[in-house]
Amino acid sequence: MSLAKLGVSGIAGPGRLRTVIRGMLVVLAWTVCATMARGQQSGVLIGVVEARAEEAQEFESIHAPKYRTLWVATDANGKLGLLATIEELVVPRRDGFWHVGVKQVCEFNEDEDGGNERLSQRIWAAPVGKAGQVEVQQPCRRHKPADYAPPYGRAAGEKKISQCGYLLTDIEFVSPELISEREYEGQSEDCEARGGRYSVFHHVQRYDSNEPVGFGQLLGPQAGAAYVKAMPEKAKDDNDQECGEPFSGKDMEWRVGRSAGRWAAYMSQNVGYFGCSVDALIRFRIPNALTGESFVLSDWTAFYKIEKDLQDGHISPAGDLAVIVTKTEMKFYEVREKAPGKLLLTLPGSAIVMVQWATGGHVEDWTGQMKKIASEKLPGVVLKVKAVAK
Repeated sequence: MSLAKLGVSGIAGPGRLRTVIRGMLVVLAWTVCATMARGQQSGVLIGVVEARAEEAQEFESIHAPKYRTLWVATDANGKLGLLATIEELVVPRRDGFWHVGVKQVCEFNEDEDGGNERLSQRIWAAPVGKAGQVEVQQPCRRHKPADYAPPYGRAAGEKKISQCGYLLTDIEFVSPELISEREYEGQSEDCEARGGRYSVFHHVQRYDSNEPVGFGQLLGPQAGAAYVKAMPEKAKDDNDQECGEPFSGKDMEWRVGRSAGRWAAYMSQNVGYFGCSVDALIRFRIPNALTGESFVLSDWTAFYKIEKDLQDGHISPAGDLAVIVTKTEMKFYEVREKAPGKLLLTLPGSAIVMVQWATGGHVEDWTGQMKKIASEKLPGVVLKVKAVAK
């Protein structure tokens, strides 16, 4: 950098020269800081699956799924790193950060044979700092082991408590507006002599309701028509055998998944037992306002050249940082002109259910908030007993 470019002409004396040098150092420091700032425009909040709901048969071995939130951004030294880990899903929404999860509850239904206990896993959501809430009708209470017996093999007139039926729930996608879930409904072996009679359902819900929202209801008549158009003619079971037909007038069963590097909608219907179902991509784009995905890279060829095992990819709104998903790892690359630059960070791979970005000045703000949330114990889930109509 010349003195002329700094606006200085002629020969300067020692004092003037020291002033000029100090000015040059200030400009150079500003230039370096500006360059670093450009390299750290983006931070990413990633929700991953720690443990899925187990498709188990015995009540004692059924557990709710677990999730974790990773905050990846540059530290004070300008190095990209994992700055915070939170043992729940933390989602940025318009009114602040929320935490989201799945609570397992046991409900008792009394009958003339003694009654039955049923397990259900239910999604909850609440602002960070507030407890989530799940409604139950009649919570189970502790009994002696001798009080339990399956429906079959009891003595005539013997009243016992059975443990039949469970609904297992996995969160497959979460954004500031939508939650996509998978439900596995079945019976234990002691309660279903034929076995294997399970059903799998996919639903999407908003934060203001636990009820599923239809695809056309959410996005309009054209979306509803696209749902119907996506339907295969026949459903197939776990053995790839035709087993039924989908329901054309029912668009409540759908899910959000990945397709070509973006979040997309799939019509996904349960048609019968033994995995009889249909699942197909809907050719109708979910608006970015609902997915929280503001920028998508259409061509990942340059990344495939250096990551042969690439399974999926997410890119920041600023286009400066990419998350590359392989079978075993998450890799974070700087991006220059839509092509991979330096590998900045590698983390163990996990199924991803959320990717939300912060850019510019929001990165530092999110770093402070994520570290604070990670250092504190988040409120648990409160069970609310529903009043039973008499």
